[in-house]
Amino acid sequence: MSYPVRPVTVSAFVPAPADVVFAFVSDTRNDPVWCPNVSAVEQLAGDGVDVGSRFRFHQSVEMRGRRLDSEVEVEVVAIGDGVIEWRVEDRFQTRDVALRVEPADGGATVIQRTSATFKRKPGVAKWFYPLLARRTFSDQFARLALRLSAPLQ
Repeated sequence: MSYPVRPVTVSAFVPAPADVVFAFVSDTRNDPVWCPNVSAVEQLAGDGVDVGSRFRFHQSVEMRGRRLDSEVEVEVVAIGDGVIEWRVEDRFQTRDVALRVEPADGGATVIQRTSATFKRKPGVAKWFYPLLARRTFSDQFARLALRLSAPLQ
């Protein structure tokens, strides 16, 4: 049995050209640079980032003053003109993530929609997850905007 929770959509402006933003965010191996909860990425299948490529993320989340470390598997399920989709799986949930980058005046707009399905009845996580996800993704996009507003090194 699976337990879906309310999808989360977050968007942000990034002061860099859309093609530069998309090239950076669609390369899953860059996640430790702009996703504060991802510390490392290992490629499990494929060569680079393409449909069917799989990765293992080492990540942590602060929750109630405790750090929760986990590993998740990420598979690229679609990639195209300014859009990439991943399926993210860990021991608690499966998330379908679609990230789109669109040109905007003076930069790009990044829009991410995440749909999560818990493997066990989520209890209060049903209400807590969308709030935590929205905060996490907003923090990621703020970090992305800061990173891409400075010259890349």
